[in-house]
Amino acid sequence: MSTSFPFLQGWMDKTPQDHPLADLITEATGNNPADSFASTTVTAFESIIEALERAQPERLATVRRDFRNARTFNDDLMIVRAELVAGAKLARAGIPFDFGRRNGATDPDLVLREMNLGIEVKARRLDGLRDLHDELKAALADIDPPVLVHLIPDSQPLTIKPDKRAEVIAETVQRVRNGSLGTAVKEIDQPWSARTRLLLKIGIYQGHDLPRGSLVTVTNAFWGSEPGPHLADVEDQVRLVLQDEQKVRQAESMPTILLVDAARTGSAYIRSPKVWARRLEMLLPDTTPFVGAAVMTPTLDDPDVGISLGLRANLSDQDQAAVDELTRRLGLTVA
Repeated sequence: MSTSFPFLQGWMDKTPQDHPLADLITEATGNNPADSFASTTVTAFESIIEALERAQPERLATVRRDFRNARTFNDDLMIVRAELVAGAKLARAGIPFDFGRRNGATDPDLVLREMNLGIEVKARRLDGLRDLHDELKAALADIDPPVLVHLIPDSQPLTIKPDKRAEVIAETVQRVRNGSLGTAVKEIDQPWSARTRLLLKIGIYQGHDLPRGSLVTVTNAFWGSEPGPHLADVEDQVRLVLQDEQKVRQAESMPTILLVDAARTGSAYIRSPKVWARRLEMLLPDTTPFVGAAVMTPTLDDPDVGISLGLRANLSDQDQAAVDELTRRLGLTVA
């Protein structure tokens, strides 16, 4: 391996050949343009890991092991990256911290040594359309002749429950086998959502000229909807984490900020940082043990990330002073 990324190379030692970053590193150390997906992604990881290695927080080896054990990009590796990017942000700001103890301990993920604060990181991946797209594409893989399937929802579903996805897939595959071309509308009940009914147009068209088999496409120009209900569903996911028993125990062990990586939670990124801060403040009841809730939407090409923070209204003077110092040094967006 090239030594273009020495800190990342050190973390990649002893990882299996199928590690999610292995192919990207090979591309990035070749003749890829500097602005290619592989190059920007690997360069960002290099910067994040360098910041952590220079800071040397306690239990860094534990997080390095999680990185090495990652087997999938969109799940394992992205969960680890959320904790890494938050730690690297602290390291660059010169804030002494350690990674929390595990194996039954109630420590939050990041423990700030001099501020009596903890940060608990939670990464949520929720993308109902992508899940349906991937599963439908797999179901159509062996069907010949191939078809083009076009999915057009009337709103963006944060999730589509597994049983509903299975129902849509079974009906679509049956239509394909019967040669039922054209468009049909599927109504999907989602009582848990701010929009209790999803209308999904499913168009099936001939695909004789598709060289790699059936193709599934999704149009995100939602017919007849606005982003409000979708973002209300995203907020509900933050609220659920605030109520999670394990997270609550961690917040009760020391003053803690819940930091949610929402980059893959629907379209959370479309809301401005300032609005996120105001909404998070409204989500926090006076009875929660968390001193605050925060949202970040990191991107793969950036080793840093902006963070929006909402605070509980009834903080003690000591907790308020600690949060004010953290906000100043990290440049957080607050309500």
